[in-house]
Amino acid sequence: ATGNTISSLLTFNCIENTHELNKGFIRTSNTNYLQFDNGDQYIAIGENIAWQNNNAYLNYKTWLDNLSENGGNFFRLWHAHWGLGIEWSQWNGFQGLMNYKQSNCFYQDWLLEYCAENGIYIMLALQHHGPVSTQVNPNWNESPYNTANGGACQSTIDFFTDAEARTITKNRYRYIVARWGYSRNILCWELFNEVHWTDNFEVNKADVANWHFEMADYLKTIDPNNHLVSTSYGDDLEDEEVWSYPTIDFTQSHTYSNVSNIERTLSVKNQLYLNTFEKPTLNGEFGLGISSNLSNEDEQGIHIHNSLWGGLFGGGFGTAMTWWWDNYIHPQNLYHHFSGVAQMANEIPFLGENLSPVNAFALGAPDDLILTPTLGWAGIGEPEITINSNGSTSPENAQLGQFLYGSEWNTQFRSPPSFIVNYPEEGLFSVLTGSETGTNPIITIQLNGNTQLEQPAEVNASYSIVVPAGQHIITIDNSGTDWITISGYLLEGLGSQMDAYVLVAENKEYISGWLLNNRYNHKFISEFGEPLPTPMASVKIEGVKNGIYNLRWFDPSTGIELESGEAHAVEGILTVPTMPIQWDAIFIADSPVVSTDKPDQRMVFEVYPNPIKPGDDLNLSPPDHFGKNTQLTLLNLNGQVLRHWEGAQEKITVPSTLTSGPYILKSQYSETQLVIPLIVIE
Repeated sequence: ATGNTISSLLTFNCIENTHELNKGFIRTSNTNYLQFDNGDQYIAIGENIAWQNNNAYLNYKTWLDNLSENGGNFFRLWHAHWGLGIEWSQWNGFQGLMNYKQSNCFYQDWLLEYCAENGIYIMLALQHHGPVSTQVNPNWNESPYNTANGGACQSTIDFFTDAEARTITKNRYRYIVARWGYSRNILCWELFNEVHWTDNFEVNKADVANWHFEMADYLKTIDPNNHLVSTSYGDDLEDEEVWSYPTIDFTQSHTYSNVSNIERTLSVKNQLYLNTFEKPTLNGEFGLGISSNLSNEDEQGIHIHNSLWGGLFGGGFGTAMTWWWDNYIHPQNLYHHFSGVAQMANEIPFLGENLSPVNAFALGAPDDLILTPTLGWAGIGEPEITINSNGSTSPENAQLGQFLYGSEWNTQFRSPPSFIVNYPEEGLFSVLTGSETGTNPIITIQLNGNTQLEQPAEVNASYSIVVPAGQHIITIDNSGTDWITISGYLLEGLGSQMDAYVLVAENKEYISGWLLNNRYNHKFISEFGEPLPTPMASVKIEGVKNGIYNLRWFDPSTGIELESGEAHAVEGILTVPTMPIQWDAIFIADSPVVSTDKPDQRMVFEVYPNPIKPGDDLNLSPPDHFGKNTQLTLLNLNGQVLRHWEGAQEKITVPSTLTSGPYILKSQYSETQLVIPLIVIE
């Protein structure tokens, strides 16, 4: 306040830091993943820990000790005035603008040293939406930028547009960089948390974008260590110009949805952001709802486990990051879910192989198909979606809105979906509503243009019609006043019990996948108990090099290798045979020993029809695979031999004594053993 003071000239010597965790700063790469200065990959594994509850030292040490002991290496910290923020109106040790709270600064000095010792990296959110909002988590009335409190801003938009306000913000950023910019354990500067919640965001979108451009460029100019820069919105994409801006280094999404398989939403969002912006991406926040109550109903943390893997194998540069650190993860002691991911992050070369997500589908584990909406408020979904025979959609990874808008209010967001489907036999189509609703929604379902159902909609309910065999167009709408949330669309018998999340290397010779028994979710288990394992099945992955691949299986909960075998790729399609899966499994297929564009017939083992009825003939294709030395064995899931054949066979007769269910057909040819699941139906 009285001018500048200059110290005497001092000197110091730099010495090499030989700590094993000192790999340098985190950078982007020419892949979808981040890397250290020394070239090692960085896979973010962790959660949000945005503020302390009472004692910053004790809280953070307790939470982070548990996180790091289980392999965690990431958390997200907010500069909030009730947390470790450094600037606020006079209250609780704060002294107004450009007067930074030194006790909170001191805690962060300690925190960064602790993180350096334990290999933990921080996404530091420099601004949250509350101080620039009068409606969503509003703190504007107490903000030091408000003229009522001596600041320069007469309204919230002035925070983004007023020259003095921007200068004051830059002063704070300069202080933050000067004090903590030395730290390699700052993963990135996050300009804003959920900036779309600031007042009149849609109207002010251009001004908000310009603020981001200016602040991102400023940080890059003053930061000698060139930390990464990002920001966040609460819904989908929100401002593509900001995400595309060169000094915004990666994108992130936030998802809150009370659905059975939230990991599907997280994976689809990652792929959407990767395809749109061609930058690394992360599920920065997720949860089952806007309070921790819904999460706490899942005491085992099943949705946490599934989301960690779904986010990573959806193409994120890390796991999906849960929000409820202090009133769910810690009280339920769910840190163990991080350990398996940490082990596999040391095993899988995400960066070195430049892995990216591809479509894959499971055969031999038939089940209902559930399409999970992923788009948040105001999200406009695909108007027409074709359901393919393998349960995939056209267009690929088709987006559906979580909100089904009514005919009177919020009509600008209406996007009632239609599904083109082909039912092999008569089955149900169901609309599953979510846990939130507006005023007087009415669900309508049309079949080929004819209304089959029109009912007032309630939350957490199911609305179904019977669909005859054959091809049809099913249209869903809300003819009521306002919106209702949709948790899913169920198509009976058109899906698979197994979800496959697969990453393929740039050279097409390394494949890793996470396979999930999708009934193993918190809602199914709460209602029905643990599901039956998936039957013997196979996963088809397109776009790989031909060959016989080494196949290794791992336990996702521990990262322990379970067993090994072979997988075969013919005509660019890798077939991964699976054993019954109770919850989930990880596989790695690599080092193909045959690499040729010409199919090797020894690798091909196909049977039809499959499913088959007891007593019917099963055709074997191609016949020349089954030479005189071939042995065929039919087994049940317990490994008991039910029938054995030797020599050349073009067809075999399935025993008439078999009951409905999954079986295993094994072919032994020379040194090659192939297995295929066989489904028997009565």
